Amino acid sequence: MKKFLLFLFIILTISNNGKTFTNIPQNKVLLRALNKQTGRTKDIEIPVHDQTIFENILIKVNACYTRPEDETPENSAFLEITEVNTNYKEELSSVKKGTLIFSGWMFSSSPSLSAMEHANYDIWVLECKNDPTLPQIEIKETIQTTEEITDAI
Repeated sequence: MKKFLLFLFIILTISNNGKTFTNIPQNKVLLRALNKQTGRTKDIEIPVHDQTIFENILIKVNACYTRPEDETPENSAFLEITEVNTNYKEELSSVKKGTLIFSGWMFSSSPSLSAMEHANYDIWVLECKNDPTLPQIEIKETIQTTEEITDAI
């Protein structure tokens, strides 16, 4: 099994032409929300580790990453979206437990790759950005070398 995983890693590394991408953590995400019935759209900025309401859905942002300017453009955000029994005019603190309708990564360059499937609403990531007025997100250490990866396997 270890040999297969090592072989798979080598093939993926070769097929990537030696390119590795750097994800830079950002502290705010810009989303676009659409009500499919009314056609109403709204651009929403949400800090990482925060949440907000768009009509009857609660959007929580767990992470947001972008890439440096010299790499392929990409913004990715990990979102949890819950349909709640409330109205967008009500306070966030009055939200009662709802139904989780999406939990996962969304990508700005490929919105259909990991899309929320809902009859009334659509959400997609526009941009991850850094707001100097918010706390900075720390970069977690990752495995750096091939030797460390093979040791981890």
